[in-house]
Amino acid sequence: MRQPAVTSLPSLAPARTSRCACPQRAVLSAVLSSVLAAALATACLLTSCPAFSQPPATDSSHRVIDTGELRIKAQTLLDQGKPDEALAIVAAEESALANDPEYDYLLGTTALAAGKPAVAVNALERAVLVQPGFAGAWLDLAIAHFRLGDIEVADGILQHIDTQFDPPPHLRTEIAEVRRKIARARLTSGWQAEFGAFTGHTNNANFGLSVSSLQLNLSGTPVSLLLDPSYSPRSDSFNEFRATTTGRFDHAENAHSEIYASARYRGYTTESTHDQRDAIISAMWRRPLDWIAIEGASVVAGGSARSLSYPGQTVTITQASGGLRLPVGSCQVTGRTDLEYRFFSGLGAYDAGIPWLGVSAECAKGDIQYGGQQRIGLDYSINNRPGGNTLRTETVGFGRWHARPNLQLGAMMFFAYAKDADPYSPLLARGDQRWVNRFGQKLEAIWVPGTNPRSPWAVVIEYENIADRSNIGLSNMKINQFQVGLVYRYF
Repeated sequence: MRQPAVTSLPSLAPARTSRCACPQRAVLSAVLSSVLAAALATACLLTSCPAFSQPPATDSSHRVIDTGELRIKAQTLLDQGKPDEALAIVAAEESALANDPEYDYLLGTTALAAGKPAVAVNALERAVLVQPGFAGAWLDLAIAHFRLGDIEVADGILQHIDTQFDPPPHLRTEIAEVRRKIARARLTSGWQAEFGAFTGHTNNANFGLSVSSLQLNLSGTPVSLLLDPSYSPRSDSFNEFRATTTGRFDHAENAHSEIYASARYRGYTTESTHDQRDAIISAMWRRPLDWIAIEGASVVAGGSARSLSYPGQTVTITQASGGLRLPVGSCQVTGRTDLEYRFFSGLGAYDAGIPWLGVSAECAKGDIQYGGQQRIGLDYSINNRPGGNTLRTETVGFGRWHARPNLQLGAMMFFAYAKDADPYSPLLARGDQRWVNRFGQKLEAIWVPGTNPRSPWAVVIEYENIADRSNIGLSNMKINQFQVGLVYRYF
């Protein structure tokens, strides 16, 4: 969160006229001050004048109070690491200087530095009431409401800044940072859900092979076997429906938990025998480790279950995970172990258990979030499948860019490698030990119509391609697909 610096006030505070110290007319000045202040405040509210000034304020001892000197004293104490003392000397002048936007801004920012957001809200609300064009005060008012937990109010103020002002670049940077913190705060607790309807097209609805023949080895004689055309890829359009829900909860001792569930159905226009159903549920728990020297370290544990169904075939995948999460610069790095089981209905020979070792990272820099995952596992054959045990590695990288408040662009790339320990089949030429490379990319754009990024409706566009390459023709495949959809989001 931005720590307001008193020294930055001249660039953000409204312009002021010169003041004259006239102690012999202090009583009359005080009366005129209050009358003139009220008149000018009313005029500013009606005309949105760019600056507001009033005659010099005095206290009960007829001492003229100079806000500039007060600012210097407060900044000196802040630089010395004494925010409470800085707030005390500024707040002591509130009865004399309240409703002066320069003073109210000084009081508000000093209160934020001292960790008193409620005091800051009161002062900054006075500043923007008298000086509606005071963009810096609006921004710090949003920050004060955010620190009080009034997230929706803070977001509304930022929207007001976007629509009413043309902030300079340094102020836009601070606005973007506050928005990111608001977005993260919304994810810390409560439920969210999304419901989407998509339409798209794929060049390979039937998971057809990218080869037209297989090379066999019959008693040492090479033979080429032409495949039936039904094994070739067939393109088709489809409709897809998705639903997801996420619950995030904070617990005692700074523990945190998350629950995630999703369901997806894809129905093809022609290839209805290849319609897909996919359902996932997962849970995660994280707790800080206070007994180790690394600040921010936490232990992570979780589990998941997934069911992926095609006509006549269902694959069930369960996984349990545990690991250690550490902050590294602007990233959160997690080292973990996963234990995965895969069950194939009707094809029990392919059931497997896979212990994984992996590391992942999630990072943020400005408007960009990025990260990745690397893991390696040994796929143990439970029922003597062809090829026996399989060594597997997976690499994933991703990036997300908030190009605009209502536009997010994303990209993901992945690479997977698998190699069997035993010969796959004596009939397949070059098939002594099968290996498979899978390479894929996914591009995504999420656009929220209008100027409010919190609108529940969003348009999503996705493009994905996958290519499997192997020394055995039965494992060669290519898929390209594109889809566009409308998503309703519940916050």
